[in-house]
Order: sequence, then structure tokens, then C-alpha cells
Amino acid sequence: MNIDHGTWVAVCDGGKFLLLQNRGDTEVLDLRVVAHEELDTGTRPGRADRGPSPDGAQALVGRSQTRSVEELSEHRFVHSVAAELDERVRIGSINKMVLVADPKTLGLMRARFQDLTRDAISEEIGGDFAHNTVVEVEALLTRYKAS
Repeated sequence: MNIDHGTWVAVCDGGKFLLLQNRGDTEVLDLRVVAHEELDTGTRPGRADRGPSPDGAQALVGRSQTRSVEELSEHRFVHSVAAELDERVRIGSINKMVLVADPKTLGLMRARFQDLTRDAISEEIGGDFAHNTVVEVEALLTRYKAS
């Protein structure tokens, strides 16, 4: 895998997205943050919002509903990220990209991407690295390209 100068790196999970560009070369990566988005977790309903539950059954329903809301929010977030990447490829900002995401997010993005975006992806790396620092992502990609 070559990550040439100018190659884009999209790192995503269900709640965080980093768009990086390699300003270095193939040998020494120098990833720079171009875009960053996070799912607003402050709007998710929490247990405290529902007050005390007189029985355990109601508490279980609450957790199940919260999980469904969280999954829906994550799906919407991933779809919006995929739409943003589609648009950047369509207008010519991105022509070569490495996609790094956990398996669930990779599947959601693959299903959403336009053909042009799929063609721009030179490599997919499965793993949840969206909460890592840029330096850690550089180290991951350096190890990955060495193997």
C-alpha cells in the first residue's frame, strides 16, 4: 500500500470522523487534519432523563430504546460522512483515499458510497481508530504498509 503525497485518509466510526491528507511522502507520512466531526452525544436520551423505574422491566425497555436511538444516530452520522466523502470525490477534491473504519462502519459506508467514491478508495483498513491521535493513525498506517 502506498500513501503518496496528497492521498486522503478518512478515519471513521459511528460517532467520530477525521479526514486527513498526507502532506509528507510515501516513506514519511505527515497527516494533516482537514475535517473533523463528532456525533453530538448530548442529545441522546439517558437513564437519568426518564426518572426512577418502579420495576426492572421498565428499566430494560428504557435501555433497549436508548440503544435503538443511539444506533439510529450512529447510522445517520455514518451516512452523512459517506455523503460528504461522495461530494468531495464528485467535485474532485479527493481522487485517492484510504478508508479506516470498524467493520460495522465500513459496511454502512460501502452500502452508501457512490461508484466514483468506491473507485477512489485505494485501501480499506478495518479497525476502530477514530479516537486515536493523528500520530497514532500515522503509526498504524506505517505499520500496515510495512506488512
